[in-house]
Amino acid sequence: MEELTEVGLLHLARQYYPTGFPVEKDEYLPGGGLPYQRTPEHARWRAAWDKAMAWPDWQDLRREMRREFGNNKADCTQPWGPACRRCCVYVECPLPDGTQRVLRVAAAASILTPLYLTYCTTEVVRGRDRLRFQFSFEPTEEVRETTARLAALVERVLGYQRFPLHFARVPVHGIRIEHVPMGREPTLLDALFDDEDDLANLP
Repeated sequence: MEELTEVGLLHLARQYYPTGFPVEKDEYLPGGGLPYQRTPEHARWRAAWDKAMAWPDWQDLRREMRREFGNNKADCTQPWGPACRRCCVYVECPLPDGTQRVLRVAAAASILTPLYLTYCTTEVVRGRDRLRFQFSFEPTEEVRETTARLAALVERVLGYQRFPLHFARVPVHGIRIEHVPMGREPTLLDALFDDEDDLANLP
C-alpha cells in the first residue's frame, strides 16, 4: 500500500479543484457556464466522473454486496456533485416501545484516488417521523461486523485502501468545491469525498 501523506493528498486535491474562483464573484460567461468550469482542474474532475459512471468494478461491488447482504443494500451515489460513489447496507431493529432503529452502514469510494471510508447513521423512527438521528465515522457495536464486511468487500473488489480520518479536516486553502457552503474552508474530506451533511443523507 502506498503511504499517504498530508502533502500528497493536498497536492492531489489541487489537481481537481481550481483556486481563485470564490463563490461571491460568480458571473456566468457568454455561452453559459462559470469561469471555474473552464479550468483544467475542473476538466480533470469532469473526466473522473465520466470514468466513474462507467466503472465496471463498481458494478462488481454491487453484485458482491447482493451476495453478501441480500436485498438490504443500496447504491447511494449522487453523481456529478461530490467526489465519491457511495453504497450502504441497512440494519433494522424494532424497539420495545414500538419505534424502530434503522442503521445504515455506508462506504464512500473516491472517484479521484483509490481511497474509501466507511461510516454509519443511526435513526430512530415511529412510522414516518424521525425521532433521533446520529452520524458517525465510528461504527456502533451493533454494526461493527457489518462495517468490517463492507470494508473488506471494497478493498477486495475495488482494490482501495482506507482513508485515514485524521486527514479529514485538513483544510485545502482557496480551492473551489461546488458543494462546500460559502464562508467555510474546504477540507480533504470535502475534496476527496463529500461533506458530512451530504454523506449522512442516505436513502
